[in-house]
Amino acid sequence: MRILSVCLNPTFQVTMQFSSFTLGEVNRCSDHYLDASGKGMNAARILSQLGEESVLLTHLGGTRKQEMLDLCSKDKVEILWADSNSEIRTCTTILENGRMTELVQEPYAVDAGTEQPIRSLFSQAVGSCDGVIITGTRAPGYHTNLYADFVAEAKLQGKFVLLDLKGADLLACLPYRVDVIKPNLSEAAHTFLGLKVGEQEDTTSLERRIRPILADLQRQYGTTVVLSRGNRETWVQGPSFFTVPVQQVEALNPIGCGDALGAALTRELIMGTNLQQAAQRATIVATMNAKSIHPGSIV
Repeated sequence: MRILSVCLNPTFQVTMQFSSFTLGEVNRCSDHYLDASGKGMNAARILSQLGEESVLLTHLGGTRKQEMLDLCSKDKVEILWADSNSEIRTCTTILENGRMTELVQEPYAVDAGTEQPIRSLFSQAVGSCDGVIITGTRAPGYHTNLYADFVAEAKLQGKFVLLDLKGADLLACLPYRVDVIKPNLSEAAHTFLGLKVGEQEDTTSLERRIRPILADLQRQYGTTVVLSRGNRETWVQGPSFFTVPVQQVEALNPIGCGDALGAALTRELIMGTNLQQAAQRATIVATMNAKSIHPGSIV
């Protein structure tokens, strides 16, 4: 199986472990790691670790292009890229006694000449793939209709499409009858209800408000909705609504769990697994990710 992941926001991810961490003081980590990341790379790495042929479409630029290419090669991810003439951002995860803090560097804008090569690479790649995952925020410099155009092209060719997007990008893609959307509940609440909900909040009370919207998306577009909720049960709206329990484990690093869920779900559904079993198996993969020190990894 060959699956194309699209993420126009590549990232170097630095993960640092501390026995204790105090703001305003010098903190020395016990261990640190560097991984190729961004939501698309996390999904692509999971697919590779699950034994599938994994392709990532992104842009690269600046002084660390080769370093990123080498990291992708190590993870057995084929990378298709256009030169953005912009540096690749770095994000940092701080892990301390079961707590996680994420420091996010906003992406640099891509050069005006980046989009056309990206469009061409997508058109060349989509025909040979069994499915497409489009995930993550676009870096500044791309047209707002880019992801919708990708979805339209993929669906015209009969490809399976899963989106892990939010806001205007997600809404623009829905009319093309996307197979699955997989925002987390915080992103869905913002996109469909205009609510600001923290990812760690208890969101049980939102079920009554969000379920009619999920049912309407299924009815209007034939789209399955999978809402991840951290370590709480996942909400799934297909032809009917159901929930998937999440195994409670001691998480080492939760970064990439949603990406792992989306990658495994895509694989299972393309294989023909029924929705309930696919969601259950994908949730297990996401839990495996939480127990790995590396983002978007189950090994």
